[in-house]
Amino acid sequence: MNENSVQGTTTTAATDGRSTGHRPRIFLACLLCFCLAATQLPAESIQVSPQQPDLSVPPSLSIQEGTLQLSLEDAKAIALERNLGLVVERFAQEQAELEILQNKGIYDLFTRADFQKLSDTSPAATGLDGALVQEFELMDLDLGVEQLVNTGGRVRFDWTNREQETNSLFALLNPSYRIDMDLTFIQPLLRNRGKLATQRNLLIAQTNRGISRETFELQITDVILSVEGAYWNLAESIAQLDVAAESLDLAKQLHGQNVIRVEVGTLAPLELVQSEAGVASREVEIIRARAAIGDRSDVLRQLMNLERYGDLWDLPIVPTSDPFEQPATVGLDEAIEIALENRPELRQQQLALQNRQVDVDYFRNQRQARLDFAGTYGLNGVGGDITDPDFPSDGDYLDAMDQILNADFDGWRVALNFAFPIQNRTAKANSAIADVNFDRALAVQKDVELGVVTEVRRVARALEASLEAVESAEVARRLQERNYEAEQKRYDNGMSTSFQVLRIQEDVTQARSQYVDAVSAYRRALALHYQSMGTLIDESGVEIID
Repeated sequence: MNENSVQGTTTTAATDGRSTGHRPRIFLACLLCFCLAATQLPAESIQVSPQQPDLSVPPSLSIQEGTLQLSLEDAKAIALERNLGLVVERFAQEQAELEILQNKGIYDLFTRADFQKLSDTSPAATGLDGALVQEFELMDLDLGVEQLVNTGGRVRFDWTNREQETNSLFALLNPSYRIDMDLTFIQPLLRNRGKLATQRNLLIAQTNRGISRETFELQITDVILSVEGAYWNLAESIAQLDVAAESLDLAKQLHGQNVIRVEVGTLAPLELVQSEAGVASREVEIIRARAAIGDRSDVLRQLMNLERYGDLWDLPIVPTSDPFEQPATVGLDEAIEIALENRPELRQQQLALQNRQVDVDYFRNQRQARLDFAGTYGLNGVGGDITDPDFPSDGDYLDAMDQILNADFDGWRVALNFAFPIQNRTAKANSAIADVNFDRALAVQKDVELGVVTEVRRVARALEASLEAVESAEVARRLQERNYEAEQKRYDNGMSTSFQVLRIQEDVTQARSQYVDAVSAYRRALALHYQSMGTLIDESGVEIID
């Protein structure tokens, strides 16, 4: 059904105030708001990425004859890409990823390099100094590498290089070179032992990423729900304007008939006052309906974050989607089970409970005594010029390095380090707080589950009531239209008054308006039904891309 055919049908019906046999189709056309043909191909899935979109690129829109032709699927797709609430939430997604990277930094390889060179002279204090004025030069280069392992231990490698030169007669090697290589491993045996104690913050960051992912899904659901509501509110306002316009046409027809009858003398002039008042009141409704369309169009534009490309905020929006979507038949018990499995809020609480469990286990570990094992194995080498006059020899740094490579001189050390606060109140309090937070998170999870069940039941009743309201409103509309036909015939035969005809016209208008309200309320209730089960994203054909 195209725009012209809809407008043509409405105009024809409005011309003949007594012809209402096609009223259901007229108001279906009003409510469809120039809907697409029934043979339209199914829309492709709407893909939503946590990556920030390029908002400088204008959205793809269909502009025809000075109007913005907008389907519900297009409105959702544009909003899910450009909505500023989702833009903000995407930054939270990026932050959650960076926090994981930040906490992985505990396993970064830590290196160090220390260099020093000094020269010193001092007067001799004893004859053992080997010179009246002792001269001493030293150069150190110390290198080190340290790595945390997921058992809570640390591995450290130290490489110390020293060059020393003096004028002392008692120096056996001068200059002398010394190299020390030590490999040390320190492992906590009680407190801070194990992967949990080491990776607590990383585990929490990873879980927080999952919580952020569920928050992103919640935000997507809220945007879809808001777009659904705004879209059908706008469609309702447009249909209400059509209802008001047709009501004004009926009032004008009656006034035109009254003018003719007064001119021929078959009607008292007082009747013109009644019909003129009817026309004036209906013109007020037209003004209100147009204002409502403007307000609700702006709400939809804001949700889609339409920037002022050209005159997008001035173009009238024409909804093109069919409101009469039949929901899938789902029993109440099944709907509750689907909701308990799919609602992002419940998955958020489950992840939050995981974080609390991590804290419980971590702080229980912190209550233990500190007992660390430390082990070191090292190689040593010395080289330099031998100054003994009986056995003089030249040497250098490579002599010391050869001793290291041949493992000529080695050594080892093991140690146990113990520490424990007698009262240990801080650790005990932290553990008790973690237990309380876990119990509280468990209670919150149960409360959210109960809230979800209650919401599903309430929304299911509301959906059923909205369907019944559509049927009742349609029956009431048909009956009021028949009543108006009968009253119009009585008026034509001189058996009724303008006041009575206007009153019944108002009843017809109200019935038609209630029918429009009922259909719009049904669509909103349907969206809430899917949202309560956690399936609104799937039902809307939206796919979240990781």
